[in-house]
Amino acid sequence: MRNIRFPVAFSAALCGLILTAPAHAASASVGAWAGAWGYAPADSGSGDAEQPAGTYRYRVRLSQAGDALQLTISNAEGATPLAVSTVSVASPSGAAGTDVAADSIHAMSFSGKPGFALAKGQTLLSDPLAAPFRVGQDVIVSVTFATPTRPGQTNLGLEMAFAPAGTSPVFTPIKVRPYLSLVSVRTSRAPCTVVAFGDSITDGFLDASPQTRGWPGRLAERLAALPAAQRCGVVNMGISGNRVLKPGRSTSALDRFWRDVASVPGVTHVIFLEGINDIGNGAEQGPDALTADQLIQGYRQFVTRAHALGIKVIGGTMTPALHAGYMSPAKEKTRQAVNTAIRAGNIFDGVVDFEAAVRNPASPSDLRPEFDPGDHLHPNDAGLRAMGDAVNLSLLR
Repeated sequence: MRNIRFPVAFSAALCGLILTAPAHAASASVGAWAGAWGYAPADSGSGDAEQPAGTYRYRVRLSQAGDALQLTISNAEGATPLAVSTVSVASPSGAAGTDVAADSIHAMSFSGKPGFALAKGQTLLSDPLAAPFRVGQDVIVSVTFATPTRPGQTNLGLEMAFAPAGTSPVFTPIKVRPYLSLVSVRTSRAPCTVVAFGDSITDGFLDASPQTRGWPGRLAERLAALPAAQRCGVVNMGISGNRVLKPGRSTSALDRFWRDVASVPGVTHVIFLEGINDIGNGAEQGPDALTADQLIQGYRQFVTRAHALGIKVIGGTMTPALHAGYMSPAKEKTRQAVNTAIRAGNIFDGVVDFEAAVRNPASPSDLRPEFDPGDHLHPNDAGLRAMGDAVNLSLLR
């Protein structure tokens, strides 16, 4: 068995365990599991390209430290059954890219087996891999499929590559949603685990930093700089095009709570930023027009689900979008009414004023010019970082 290359300070104490103990031995140690990275599953369309049998490599940055790791592989929104032949974890060979370091590959198992069938709608959890992992560490997860795949074409912030099956596979960069949906670590100290939940603005659309990935990535950077006893892990479960009340891209926020929040081990907080797609895609008037009260009721339903599991929900105000393609003055009034209700403090357990962090002081219904990439909806990389800086860390204690 080959061991993963980790910093000497972390590897020395556990090198004997890594070399001599099987991966499933991790379950015998004391510790709690906590989410360290996430990418919510989303459906693919008939226009998305089918990939032949082959291997995906995902470069993942961990937001929690621990002495063991587990992977979640998901076909939750797939249209066909899939077959996975092998999954492995390795160290990257450089500061960027998906090449792996020599002699660093460790095969993962699932219920004791290297491969498995992944039915439509199914999600599987790996056996634990015992090894030391640190906050901010990048790992390369490789997933080899024996069947063709059709992943969704909305990779909004993940360095990854694909190689068709063959004797000498050649990996090339690819931008699709991963089949890897969650990475968890076992830790003796996890004060909190935060799930960032929302649409494309949370997912990381237009983010120039693939390993940071949107405002949740910036939040993770800030938390990683704190003393170990105050750090929280961050799991990004945003989906571009998602809505609160109705299916949009993927099922509604209310329905995917159980899949993308409740399933995250150790989750203590959710930062919730969603609703602009409900407003923008709604009708101007008539029975299909969305009211502020309807959206607020949806928020309350989400909070009720979270509170039933002891999870706190911090609500984010929706960012300005008046001149986005699907908005209008009437819809902008709905957005403002909902934001006013959020700020009143009687919906969520806390509030992050994302709108204030990125709005134009001279025109509050619009993004600041330096944060607007031109679509008047998605903050650019600088705007996403400003949003990550707007989270009051005391809300997470």
